[in-house]
Amino acid sequence: MKRFHIFIALIFLLLGNPQTAFAKGGTPAMFNVTQQGKDYFLDIPDAMLGRRMLVTVRFTSAPANTGQYGGEQVNQQTVYFERVDDKLLLRSELLMNVGDTLSAINRAVEISNANPIIGAFKVEKRVGKASRIKVTEFFNDDNAALTMRQSMKKRFGLANLLPALSYIESIKSFPMNTEVRTIKTWNSPQPFTSAGYATGKVTAGLNISFVLLPERPMKRRFFDPRVGYFTDSFVYYSDHQQRVEPKRFITRWRLEPKDSADAERYRRGELIEPKKPIVYYIDPATPKQWRPYLIQGVNDWQAAFEEAGFKNAIVAKEWPDSDKTMSMEDARYSVIRYLASPTENAYGPQVHDPRSGEILESHICWYHNVMTLVHDWYMIQAGTLDEAARQMKYDTELMGQLIRFVSSHEVGHTLGLRHNFGSSSTVPVDSLRDKAWVEAHGHTPSIMDYARFNYVAQPEDGIGHDGIFPRIGDYDKWAIRWGYSIMPEAYDDESDRYFLQSLFTPEVNGNRRLWFGDGETNQTRDSRCQTEDLGDDAVKASRYGIMNLKRMLPELPDWTYQRNDFYADNLAGLYSQVRQQFLRYLGHVAGNIGGVMKEWRTQDEGGIQYMNVSRQRQRECLDFIDEQVLQEPTWLTEPDYVRSLAPDTQMLLAPIARSVVGRLADYRLLSSMNTDYPVSDYLSDLTQKIFAELDGGGAVSRYRQNVQLYYVQMLIDAFNASSLSSSARPAVLLTLNDLEKRLKAQKSSDAQTSAHYLSLADAIHRALEVK
Repeated sequence: MKRFHIFIALIFLLLGNPQTAFAKGGTPAMFNVTQQGKDYFLDIPDAMLGRRMLVTVRFTSAPANTGQYGGEQVNQQTVYFERVDDKLLLRSELLMNVGDTLSAINRAVEISNANPIIGAFKVEKRVGKASRIKVTEFFNDDNAALTMRQSMKKRFGLANLLPALSYIESIKSFPMNTEVRTIKTWNSPQPFTSAGYATGKVTAGLNISFVLLPERPMKRRFFDPRVGYFTDSFVYYSDHQQRVEPKRFITRWRLEPKDSADAERYRRGELIEPKKPIVYYIDPATPKQWRPYLIQGVNDWQAAFEEAGFKNAIVAKEWPDSDKTMSMEDARYSVIRYLASPTENAYGPQVHDPRSGEILESHICWYHNVMTLVHDWYMIQAGTLDEAARQMKYDTELMGQLIRFVSSHEVGHTLGLRHNFGSSSTVPVDSLRDKAWVEAHGHTPSIMDYARFNYVAQPEDGIGHDGIFPRIGDYDKWAIRWGYSIMPEAYDDESDRYFLQSLFTPEVNGNRRLWFGDGETNQTRDSRCQTEDLGDDAVKASRYGIMNLKRMLPELPDWTYQRNDFYADNLAGLYSQVRQQFLRYLGHVAGNIGGVMKEWRTQDEGGIQYMNVSRQRQRECLDFIDEQVLQEPTWLTEPDYVRSLAPDTQMLLAPIARSVVGRLADYRLLSSMNTDYPVSDYLSDLTQKIFAELDGGGAVSRYRQNVQLYYVQMLIDAFNASSLSSSARPAVLLTLNDLEKRLKAQKSSDAQTSAHYLSLADAIHRALEVK
């Protein structure tokens, strides 16, 4: 017997020690894995032929200084195996057109939508009811479906793959997924302008996850424009149609009762725990002091899921470092990945079944330097309200709470929720200064808005953190209720849509705090759907915000002081943030000019769907902008320290003026002015404000000269960009002609001003002269 063991050991040594992988606990793996030397083989069970798998590709290690990091997703495909003679083919499924399998038209759909073959494998041998295939070359190849996207490779300057410098690290298989780790190296012919630098080579680690999709897809929930969810879609064909049906459905996790007893309790309105809760793990690379706050940001969503009938539906945990069977690249686990990056950002993607919208996992990417972003936001927007904000390094609790709110926002995306930029516009500005009200309700109804902190509140209001910080609000709870509530009577996606309408009660429809304002895909320039804004009155809110900026500006040297900050980088950086915040406030007001408000209404509801911002309101906004920025904002350069930040303080103001004037006279805005405020009237009013000194004969300040110069240049650009059919072209031409005459006729007593006017007149003449 001893000799037999030695003989077997020698065979293993010669053959490369074949190993077959099984899932933990002896459960059969999705594909059995065998390794012989450097070659890898997969056993594909016959039962797996035709089964759809979602393939996601992530970095395990990324090239340095490319803006990409380990854990980030770089590709995704839906694939399946099929047998053709003695081969197995791997196809990528392009889910764009789908036919009813019981309809005759399905044959036409199939022959018109061939899925591409991305791999062909010879069957090495049969192993029971499975076919063994060799996959070494397939995974070592630069297969476009299983590597970085072409656009990313182009950005990195990658050329051909170098097989000698590429290899498979490991292949591990589990009951529902198979994980392939590879190292790939490419030539980089532009070494000093690419990720290759001086070596001419780029190496990256990639993890390829094959995740088995459910045999029976989850019931789809059709998209409703009144609730903001990410969506997927395809075109559906059947014999019973009289028109083609696009199927647009939301992305969401599968939450369902554990058993029939729980289903009955759910039907009675009792809270139940889902069969499979949503679990997020915290990357062990996360600094320990921030982990509890990231966890809180996830767990804060539990209250929202209770609105949908589920308790303990979502939870965050620290990654169990001691469990070596778990991998953060394993597509079965959702992880908040912590990235060592100077980027000031975080984002929350999710991976879902393209057939049904079922979210399968998510890897939230958290950049280390997002703390700089939230620090500066908080100092600039809440520094006059919270003494703790007036320093360059916050204590752990304050920074932790800032991390918590960003965590909640990004988790919201991974639950399927889109941004609700209109949410904050439903709150009366006066309520934002009411301590009792705003601390009870929050300054915006949605964490999915870009409403950072309550900059409207004034120091004398005495408002605490509950009225300053964003949090999960009324809209978020409503959106989760709509997206995740079970409709027990529904038997398919169409009936689900029918029963779901019962949630839109008169109380819901009449509650503005539940309104979804789409500021990303809405093409109507809805003035209520803006980023970084607060309240239902942009002029009033911005005026309060500017009052706070004026209070903090003289205090910045003390707030930003740090020993040995020789070049005053802190002060310069935060002063720049003040200017940017001022510009944001002006942008919120300018967003009302030419604005159209849109309300989604069903045919049964009736009512007006589109409504213009009134002429009076638009003129009020123009008056505010004239007061704040067309006239020189001298408060921005009054503190003595400002003169140390630039050789000429006008250099600090010029970009603000250029940006605002550029927006006011942009060709696209002029072409979309509504009938309440025709473009000819608007340009007449704007020109009068910008050239108010023209008929007075006096001197024009350098700042105002710049404003006038920017305006004339924008009008010339608008005229050159416009076509004969443009509604703005006649008004722009009339304005330029009139301005040229007035500029030539000016009689300023100041020589420099006179030369400035004549220069502008000459520029207009040259632009309009027929060549």
